[in-house]
Amino acid sequence: MQIKAISVYLPEKIISNTKLAHQFNVSAEEIYTKTGVLERRHTTLDFNMQKMVESAANQLFQSYPDIQSKIDTIIIVGHGFSYKAPNTSAIIQYNLNLPEKCFCIDLPHGCTGYIYGLSLVHSLIQSNISQNILLLTGDTPSYVIHKNNLELISIFGDSGTASYITNSTENTPYEKFVFYTDGSGFDKLIVERSGTTNPANAEYYLDKSNPPQGNMKMDGTAIFLMSIKKVPTLINETLEKNQLQMNDIDYFIFHQANSFMLETLRKKIKIPKEKFFNDIRYTGNTVASSIPIALNQLIKENKIQKGMKILLAGFGLGYTLGATVIEF
Repeated sequence: MQIKAISVYLPEKIISNTKLAHQFNVSAEEIYTKTGVLERRHTTLDFNMQKMVESAANQLFQSYPDIQSKIDTIIIVGHGFSYKAPNTSAIIQYNLNLPEKCFCIDLPHGCTGYIYGLSLVHSLIQSNISQNILLLTGDTPSYVIHKNNLELISIFGDSGTASYITNSTENTPYEKFVFYTDGSGFDKLIVERSGTTNPANAEYYLDKSNPPQGNMKMDGTAIFLMSIKKVPTLINETLEKNQLQMNDIDYFIFHQANSFMLETLRKKIKIPKEKFFNDIRYTGNTVASSIPIALNQLIKENKIQKGMKILLAGFGLGYTLGATVIEF
């Protein structure tokens, strides 16, 4: 499995801390101290997750024109799918003019989504089903955050990414995955009134301030405590499964939840600061897109070189956790 290219789409609309400070009568500095975010991007209702990931994919095709005709698999990870049916990946195949001989699947997932997507890519390559995969991530948390919820508005941002992944010609002993799931935490980060369980009704819609696609609720303390308790074990088991030591890893890229949580985890796991990515200042928490956005940023800064070993870890809503080691 070789990640050959990544592209990122961020919406044009910037929600700055200054704007939030004025809206909620708080200080911009306080927002940054709590989240590590200076600004986040929000898309519009007519430019949804599908259109954001298509924009990211088109950027990829412009940079690498030969890719488009080779794609044999489309995986889209997120929650903002265009319809309950049909699958959004099929629509993307048509809109991007990709080959009809194409495996297409929608993968509803959040904070651990990129790791789940990579594990599916790995399995498809290993089983000789796929050779050239377009792994797309995206989400529109702004659609489901109440306009008066400062905590959530200050953390989350909209985005779309596209990763082009192929079958590597080099054998690697890595790319072994570790996953955990604890469904008892399902309600600690949840979009209420968004599905068939307790769906939105007339009473919900009578309150014009309610987000029409559902209302996100989060118990930040519970998620923080879960992460601090379980992520160190996840990292240790991932290293062990890949037969590596902490010093063997060149970079650790975790799901970019918020800066305070990331720094607490870094210190607890004893990861050197120079090997750890913690920078969500200009994107916020982009859910399934946070890891590929971080990877792309490090590539742009020429901090990742061929042959480097990178540990990727996602954790959050569900509760779900997942990690692996890739060789770049």
